[in-house]
Amino acid sequence: MGKVIILPEEIRNKIAAGEVVERPVSVVKELVENSIDAGARRIIIEIINAGENLISVTDNGEGMSKEDAILALNRFATSKIKKIDDLFKIKTLGFRGEALASIASVSRMEIRTKTEKDKGVFIRVEGGNILDVLPWEGSIGTSIRVKNLFYNVPARKKFLKTKTTESNLIVDFVKKIALAYPNISFQYIDDGKTKFTTLGSGKIEDVIIEVFKNINLDDFIEFENTYGDYSIWGLLSKPGKLVSIKPQDFFFVNKRWVRNLSIFQAVKEGYRGRILEGYYPFVILFLNVPYEEVDVNVHPTKREVKFEKEKEIFSFIENSIKGALKNYEKTFRTLELDRNINIIEENYETNNEKTFKEVIQLPLTSIEKSYISEKAEKYLPKKSFGFRIVGQIFNNYVIVETGDKLFIIDQHAAHERIRYERLKEEVNLGLLQNVEIILPIIIDVSLEEKKQLEEKRGILEKFAFSWEDFGPNRIRLIKVPYEFLNFEPVSIENLFKEIISGINEKDLEVLEDKIIKSIACHGAMRSGDILIKEEMEALIQMVFDNQIPITCPHGRPYIWEIKKEELEKYFHRK
Repeated sequence: MGKVIILPEEIRNKIAAGEVVERPVSVVKELVENSIDAGARRIIIEIINAGENLISVTDNGEGMSKEDAILALNRFATSKIKKIDDLFKIKTLGFRGEALASIASVSRMEIRTKTEKDKGVFIRVEGGNILDVLPWEGSIGTSIRVKNLFYNVPARKKFLKTKTTESNLIVDFVKKIALAYPNISFQYIDDGKTKFTTLGSGKIEDVIIEVFKNINLDDFIEFENTYGDYSIWGLLSKPGKLVSIKPQDFFFVNKRWVRNLSIFQAVKEGYRGRILEGYYPFVILFLNVPYEEVDVNVHPTKREVKFEKEKEIFSFIENSIKGALKNYEKTFRTLELDRNINIIEENYETNNEKTFKEVIQLPLTSIEKSYISEKAEKYLPKKSFGFRIVGQIFNNYVIVETGDKLFIIDQHAAHERIRYERLKEEVNLGLLQNVEIILPIIIDVSLEEKKQLEEKRGILEKFAFSWEDFGPNRIRLIKVPYEFLNFEPVSIENLFKEIISGINEKDLEVLEDKIIKSIACHGAMRSGDILIKEEMEALIQMVFDNQIPITCPHGRPYIWEIKKEELEKYFHRK
């Protein structure tokens, strides 16, 4: 007898089940997707003991006839595809024809189903073997109860995680499918307790309120965009809102929840500079592409997809998110703010004479602060918004009142972003000027750092730095950007050391951005600086005058808006 044999049907089914049914959530996913494909408008999901004891999915879809229900328990039995070309334009969630057969082979299953025209049928299956086929009187739709999952493959059960982990995976999936289909009412029951029920109203906002109990819809930006045959719609968390140390990805392609590295990276790039490294935004994203350009057949559980034009999709998503965030920041300063603010003209009337005020340049030295305080009337913003400066707290936060809102501004982060944007423009235009230091600064460097500094000399000179060799392990800094003229030598030394620490960056574009960030940070007013009134006014003017992101260059938010009604609600005045 030869070594090669054909595996028995029982073993083949269990191997297939291992591909499709990895854990309880896999069963929930397959059954719920079948319910959606059946046109259900209400789906009830119930689990007991994290799905090990029971997984029940009941729907009011079109149901199955007796013949179809029996046939559906065979591998590769499907109503979704007829010919090979159908595989390349899949429009349904399920299509393989493996789900029921695979699930039935590793569980004790009960099927109750009825169509509008046929009598209902009850089918009992154990380990893939049909034990009973009986008449059933019930409503139109299908109810499938999966009991004792993996009872006949105990080795697979050993690989399941804790009950909490498995339950959380199921909850997470049901939330995602409910978001994708807000027109369907989903009820989720865990160990006899209803966790949530969506309305099926067709409004995704209703789903969010129900399944994410503590999320405020005001923390989202709604956006949409189209490009050729592609369209995108979704909700993005506002900068500084709903951030997490774990990915919060709700990505749907043609209404199918998927995992796709390209989408994930495109979202990260879209938020670059508006969220801290290591943190993730809350994003609900619906992408529509031609069915023939997306392959949903690359993974047995259909959770991964592959795009025919991946680069185009990446750019489309990234640019759509960048545009949405930029529009929001613009709106934040106009619609959200200007409706409560009256702008006063640049020129003021004083004794019937027009006086033009000067804008101060931040940060100020102690000598400048003293001088401006004495000549305060000369140093006011060119435009005076209708705000009232409440004051500065903790020597870092400026509080501003306007209309029915309160703004708390992080002085360092805000000024850092303002400087960052200005520096980028000056570098691009070649406008940065340097100045010679009266007493050159001696800096210790390693031989490797000195070598890399020479290699990148052209870039650093572009940023107005100049130095000369001063021995085997030293350099002498002789010129710095003009704005650092009055800085303490130790501050300039710390700045240049920070630049040196990242000088080995190979991507020159990334290196230049790092240098701009360092210069912007070191040259900005500091946390702990006590500001005079004129400084606060100038800072606020810069924040609201410039169309810039509302996060610092590292992605940390610098402005917090609090509405009057929020305060009144907290103090129970409303």
